[in-house]
Parts: sequence; structure tokens; C-alpha cells
Amino acid sequence: MGGRRIALVALVAFAVATAAAISLSGSRPGTGQGIAPLVVQAVGYGCALVAALVLMAPSEHATGADRRLGGVVLAAVALLVLLDVEVFAGEDGGANIGAGLLRLVCLLVIVAVAGRLLTTSRAVGRRRP
Repeated sequence: MGGRRIALVALVAFAVATAAAISLSGSRPGTGQGIAPLVVQAVGYGCALVAALVLMAPSEHATGADRRLGGVVLAAVALLVLLDVEVFAGEDGGANIGAGLLRLVCLLVIVAVAGRLLTTSRAVGRRRP
């Protein structure tokens, strides 16, 4: 399995973990979230970090575009982690529309990278000449 495919699978795993964390968080009252959504989201961040590192790793077929995509994913994940730390450590408990917008932008950036990987990767059954 090529680096791009590994990165794509890792980004899909990130998306699944993020959806699961949102679902867990939404099914509980605001004051009784517990640690489960945070743990599931941390697993998702780990998957996205793997994708970023795979894209940035030097290899025979890696291009400058792959490294840039890896850097973009790494920056987006870093921002998402910082936002989660800020929300988790914050004591005000209120909604922050700016942080929510930034989180949405970061998630959309990661989805765009996954879409780019999907459209530029080879078909599953094809082999390189």
C-alpha cells in the first residue's frame, strides 16, 4: 500500500473518530460529557497525525505536493488540538463562535486534503508500469 493510500485511510479514520466523538458528545448533557468523547477524538487526532507524517516522509514516489499536503494536515491538527485544549481547560462553559468557526475551517481543510488524495491516487487494481 502506497503512502498516499495509507494517508487517505488514516484521514478517513480521523473523520470516523471525529463523527463518533461529536455523536458521543451530543448524546450527553453539557455538564456530564465525561472523558469518552475526548478519548475518541484523541484517537482521531492520532490518525490524522499519522496521515500527515506519512505524507511528509521522504520516499521514492513522494512529491513536493505530498509534503505540502502533509504540512497542511499537520497545521490543521495542531490548531484542532489547541482548540480542544482551550475548550477543555476553559472554565466559562459558554459557546465560542470564533473557535467553532476555526474548528469547522480546519475540518474542511482536512476533508479537502482527503479529497485531493482520493482524486489523485491510482485505482485500486492498477499497477505501476
